[in-house]
Formats: sequence, structure tokens, C-alpha cells
Amino acid sequence: MSDHILIVEDDQTLRLTLGQFLTRRGFEVELAADAAAALAAVRRGRFQLVLLDLRLPDSDGLELIGRLRQLDDGCLVVIMTAYPEVRTAIAALKAGAYDYINKPFDLDDLLELIGRAVDAQHMRHELEWRRAQSSAQDDAEWIGDSAAFREMVDVVSRIAAAGRVPVLIHGESGTGKERVAHTVHARSTRAEGPWIAINCAALPETLLEAEMFGYEKGAFTDARQAKRGLLELADGGTLFLDEIGDLALALQPKLLRALETQTFRRLGGSRELQVDVRIVAATHRDLPAMVAAGQFREDLYYRLNVGAIDVPSLRERRDDVLPLARYFLRQMAPTLGVAPLTLTPEVASFLTAYPWPGNIRELRNVMERAAILSRDGAIRPEHLPREMSGAGQPGMAQAAESPLLLADAERFHIQRVLAACEGNKTRAAELLGITRATLRNKLGDQRGNEDDERS
Repeated sequence: MSDHILIVEDDQTLRLTLGQFLTRRGFEVELAADAAAALAAVRRGRFQLVLLDLRLPDSDGLELIGRLRQLDDGCLVVIMTAYPEVRTAIAALKAGAYDYINKPFDLDDLLELIGRAVDAQHMRHELEWRRAQSSAQDDAEWIGDSAAFREMVDVVSRIAAAGRVPVLIHGESGTGKERVAHTVHARSTRAEGPWIAINCAALPETLLEAEMFGYEKGAFTDARQAKRGLLELADGGTLFLDEIGDLALALQPKLLRALETQTFRRLGGSRELQVDVRIVAATHRDLPAMVAAGQFREDLYYRLNVGAIDVPSLRERRDDVLPLARYFLRQMAPTLGVAPLTLTPEVASFLTAYPWPGNIRELRNVMERAAILSRDGAIRPEHLPREMSGAGQPGMAQAAESPLLLADAERFHIQRVLAACEGNKTRAAELLGITRATLRNKLGDQRGNEDDERS
């Protein structure tokens, strides 16, 4: 989602020039020639920033600042003035302006000022969101305001309060499923109890069984003393089973019984142990398809799926990409020992257009790499991976900055998605929402299936 800027300027030439300049740099721009048109625009919609001429035919700019902020106290106002007097600047700041710039000004200087203002706006929104979500300890790192994200947060809150009900979290790799699971724990009545996590794909079957259920002395060759399992350690709290789709079929009946009866036996033991544990599981796999294929127990799936949470992919949360990117940059700057970092409008455009097959994890890695490469505090296209900025692909970088026919724009987007998927056409077609045959058609691929095995 582009940042929305209102330009209030009675000089038509300057108004149109500024509008075209900022539009080309990825901003959504609306123009107003006087105070009446400006007030009408703010009543119709929200703006991150208002560029306001100090002298208008129907109003004084200083007076208009107050009226604009009455309609929307969240927008920032930057005054453009041809009267560079100190008292004018002070009066503008006292009236509520964020900053001012003297006419005539260099467009690059204006762009830098706008970048600072927009970053300040995003930081303020993030802080407000974090304060509003402070009911759980880990909410401070939950960034997002897209419809898909808000819907998920609402579901998490309702399911968290549902006592001992099992939870199944589904989402692509890198979407933050473990953080969602921990939030379910933190917002529940079990928040003071233990939080125990294990990855079902990380251990072989025999070791996973011993870790989960524990064992008695002599249960197997190396069992020289009894050991409590994770189910016992999680008593009164939550046991998180990551990658539940990789749980061996032989272990699934034992887990189901523990879920239903809250009892189990250690390996080599005969005594039933009673626990009070909430099971929260997560997977990136298609469990219904696995059930149909006989690779996952149907009864266990339905028992876990009582509290179902779907974590949206980052491409379903495009409005959250830039706030997340800016958050990661602010988080990394002190660690890397660099100055505060900002995104140029070109980079912002690339980030929102990219399909993010690796989701939030990939975004964090991209921002860390860019932060290391940046020398002047600005993240530029050359700091991004080649497949993201189109670098190294003939004509793509130039095409991104010049007018395109619709077919060219479509082909450009397909090539970027294909590059992000490392040439895997099946994955690229899935991300694009088309069939593989349609993808080959659009690429003008006449080679048929000769590269299917490679893709």
C-alpha cells in the first residue's frame, strides 16, 4: 500500500510538477489548488502527509493546519513557503506542522524530508499498535494492520481463552507459527505455567517418543535412570509440537490418547501419569491431503483441529510488508552499529511487489543484508537481492522505471516471481494463482515439458 500524500498548492505548474515527481517515486498523490479543496480531500480519505503552501487564495496556511488536524490529527503537515523567515518557521511548528521547506527547493531535498516524515508516521502508528496490543508479553513484536492479520489476531485471542482446547496452527514456512503458538499460551489462563516446545521433524522416531513421554530406568540400553518427558514438564502449561505433520504414524495413537485422557505412560513404565496440558501443534503441510493418503490419522487431525488458526502468508498481507521492513531495520540498527535506516520509494515499491515465498523470515533476512550493505542510512535497490530488484535480468530494471504495456508489466511480474522461486515453474504458478500450462503460455514457452523435471 503506497503512502498517500496531499499537495495543496495554488501554483498549477508547481502543483502538477510535484504530483508527477512523487507519483513516479511510488507515492499515491492527490492535488488541491486551495483550502476548500484540501479540506474536502481530507474529509474523503486519510493522508500520511500534507504538503501545504503557506499562501493560498482562500486561506492562510497556518490557519489551515489547525483545521486539517481537526479532521485528521494523524496526518503530518509540511509547510512550503517562499518567505524564509525564522518567525514563519516557528509559527508553522507551533501551529502543528511537522516541518517546513523554503521555496525554491531541490526535489531531492523535498524527497528526503518526505522520507523522514513518512518514517516518523509509521513509527508512531507502530508504537500506538504495540501499546494497544500490550495485553500479552510477546505482542510487542507483532507488527501488522492488514485485514488478514487482524482477522488472525482476533481468532488467536478467542481460541487462547478456550481453556484446554487443542490448537492446530497452519501456515507456510516462515510465517511465524511458533510466535502465534506462544501468543496462544501467553493470552491463556496458562500463561504462568510452563511453555515447552519441540520440533517433531528434528528427532528420529525413537528419540522423539522418549523425549515426549519420558522413560523409566532400564526401558532401553542407555536408560540408566528414569527421565521425565515433555508432557510431564508441561504440566499446568502448554506443549507446542512444531511440524506435527512429520510425527511418525506409530506415535500418533499415543499422542491422541494423551490428548483425550490427559494420561500417558513413560516408556518401560506401567503406571498411568495424569497431567493438565494444552497441546498446540503447527504445520506447513496439507494435513487433510495427508489424511486422505493415509499418512496422518484422521481422528488425531480432527482432535487437534478443534482450535484452528490459519497464519496468512506475507503475500496475503502486502499492507504489512513496509511496516515490518521498517521495524526490522530499526531493530537491527543498534545491533549492527549503524545509523537509523530508511527505505527509498523505489525499494518500497520492490518490496511490496515481491511475492515473498520465504515470508517474514525471508523479509527479515533481506533487511539484515540490506542494512549491512547500506553506507549512508538509505536502503536502495542495489542493496536488495538480484531477483527482487530485477538486477542482472536484461531490460527488467529499466522496465520497472519506465511506462509499460499491460503485457510487458505482466511478463515482468511473472519473471520476478519465477526468479524468486529459482526457476521452479510449479511453485511460481501456484504463487501467481494460475496453472503451469498458463504460465508456459504467458512466457511463450514452446519447449513443452522438456524442463519439467528440473522445475
